Amino acid sequence: MNNYKNLTWEEIGERFAQTEQLFKEIGQFIKETGQQMKKTDRRLEQMRIATDERMAKSDAKAKESLAEFRKDLRESDQKSLAEFRKDLRESDQRSKESLAEFRKDLRESDQRSKERLDELGKYLGGIAHSNGDMAEEYFYNTLKKDKFFVCEKFDKISRNVTYRGVDYNLKMECDILLFNGKSAAIIEVKYNAKTENISVEKLISRVAIFKILYPEYKNHNIYLGVAAMSFKKSLIKELHQAGIATIHQVGKKMVIYDKDVKVF
Repeated sequence: MNNYKNLTWEEIGERFAQTEQLFKEIGQFIKETGQQMKKTDRRLEQMRIATDERMAKSDAKAKESLAEFRKDLRESDQKSLAEFRKDLRESDQRSKESLAEFRKDLRESDQRSKERLDELGKYLGGIAHSNGDMAEEYFYNTLKKDKFFVCEKFDKISRNVTYRGVDYNLKMECDILLFNGKSAAIIEVKYNAKTENISVEKLISRVAIFKILYPEYKNHNIYLGVAAMSFKKSLIKELHQAGIATIHQVGKKMVIYDKDVKVF
């Protein structure tokens, strides 16, 4: 994370631009993967049709052989019967081999698709983690300058703090914490805040756990906040209705929306 401490606004902007370009490239990669999978599906369908045709031809051949057998049986000896059975076994074996080949190709194609999707998932996970680190570095450094939040001046700021009870049954991790003699602020940081990665109920439940783990703060005013480079609008409304402040990056500034913030 220390690699981001001395980034300028232009460098941060360039990092975000690079990230957006990566997402475009990933989108193209997903599109190409989808096209490749469609081609594979078409090839498998063609193989299935071809197999069905071969099996149909084999069945027709077997019928023809049977007719010939009946004719030859009347005209010759039991040699025709042995030849017919041989042809029938060979035809059946070819059909089985074709079906086995089709199933093998299907398994291999499915495995290659799964491997490509796994690689893509790991790549996206790395990008998301890097973006989260940059967002946390930005908001921590900005809040650290004056330690001012929800109309209060705080004395101390900490980041990446893990609180754990003596029996290890209670645990809480905080991205950013602010303290003074009468108040504490717990701030969650995301690169892109949305309902999929932010739960209002879980944020509020942290307050009770925090007061249990640190009883010296049980009589303090506890504030909650969510900081992110971007927010989903529906989440902003939900947070404000719950009395949780939101912290945004607007241009080159950090803006705090705390009009409806409440003490927990």
